[in-house]
Formats: sequence, structure tokens, C-alpha cells
Amino acid sequence: MSWLAYSQFILDKVRFDRALFRKELRKFLLYLTPVERLQLVRWCRLRFHQSPSSDSAY
Repeated sequence: MSWLAYSQFILDKVRFDRALFRKELRKFLLYLTPVERLQLVRWCRLRFHQSPSSDSAY
């Protein structure tokens, strides 16, 4: 399992707790390549209906 797939799996499991979600997202962003980071942020926005202009949530 790639880091990207693993991070998506974990973030999907912790989506109920916003603080935990942010903590895990920040941690995963350290491990991912720049391309994977973009993919993860896009995935989060699509999956959790985050508007592109509100990056402050991350």
C-alpha cells in the first residue's frame, strides 16, 4: 500500500474528529512527495466537500 493510499484510508476513518483529521493530514503531508500532496489535498476536497478557497482548514 502506498503512502497516498494509506493516508486516504486513515483520513477516511478519522473524518468524524476535525482536530484528529487535521493532525493526521499534516503528518501525512510530511511523508508524501509534492505530487502526492496535491493529489491528497484534491482528494480531501472532493471527498469531504471542502471548498478550494478555504485552505486554512488544513
